[in-house]
Amino acid sequence: MSFTQIKAKNQGFTIVELLIVVVVIAILAAITIVSYNGITNRANQSAAKAAAATVQKKVELYNAEMSVYPTALELVNATSDKSFATPESAFTGTKAGTTPNALGEPAPTKDNGKTKIKYATCGTSPNYTGASVTYWNYGDKLDSADETTSTLKLGTGC
Repeated sequence: MSFTQIKAKNQGFTIVELLIVVVVIAILAAITIVSYNGITNRANQSAAKAAAATVQKKVELYNAEMSVYPTALELVNATSDKSFATPESAFTGTKAGTTPNALGEPAPTKDNGKTKIKYATCGTSPNYTGASVTYWNYGDKLDSADETTSTLKLGTGC
């Protein structure tokens, strides 16, 4: 085979071969995007559960030390040397300071919903007999008010 014969031979891919490669890449990309969204939602749900479990443990610590369930303000106002001290940023509510359990930002959004919980005491003041810790079941649309929630009940009376 001479040099002129090699040079004369047409080399390259046909349009059908290129289209097949593009279609295969598009299918793989679609599968990856769908899988990524599912993994992200499950991770956000796990983060929301962990935030609620953390507050639940702190409430139980407070109850073990003080023999009564705390208000949200008591958790927030606890000194940092106390094991049950909780930052105000963990709670959602109407406006800080309006009621014992209304703290933090209003409703959660898809950006902050995985770290926000709603806390409410049960019973009558000042001897609360229980509490509930509510977290949002994180999904694609945490912007609406009709999102489902899960509640951890502590003590009695809730």
